[in-house]
Amino acid sequence: MGRILLIGGIGAGKTSLKQTLMNEQVTYQKTQMLDFCNTFIDCPGEYLEIPRFYHVLIDASHQVSEIWALQDATKQRSFYPPQFSKVFRKPIIGIITKVDLPKANIQQATAYLNYAGIEEPFYPISVMNGESVAPLRLRLEELNELRKC
Repeated sequence: MGRILLIGGIGAGKTSLKQTLMNEQVTYQKTQMLDFCNTFIDCPGEYLEIPRFYHVLIDASHQVSEIWALQDATKQRSFYPPQFSKVFRKPIIGIITKVDLPKANIQQATAYLNYAGIEEPFYPISVMNGESVAPLRLRLEELNELRKC
């Protein structure tokens, strides 16, 4: 399969990360519905923030090889329920976004992802800093190689 499901709250940086990794211009655009591209399924943040939409995330997870769960380091709360990762039968990568901003609290974001049952290591990133996304770019290349097999 090789596809990746991007989940996270509103404004967590899912679309910006996708644009960065696909070498597209990073522009803010509100994701209104599931956005299927060759590599990613980008979900609106509401699908995580409103529990009655969890089934959409679970259903979409059946079409991917891996799930990337994003947590905004500047947010004072998380929308992931306790042990939420356990409903998925796919590997989940934890990504902490916006780590370059003054209000970023990486320790708190780490605690939120742990609370969701996502295991470390986590990837602290800023799409403004291309170097920080290098490990994810490498992971993406590995998944694409698996897709060719």
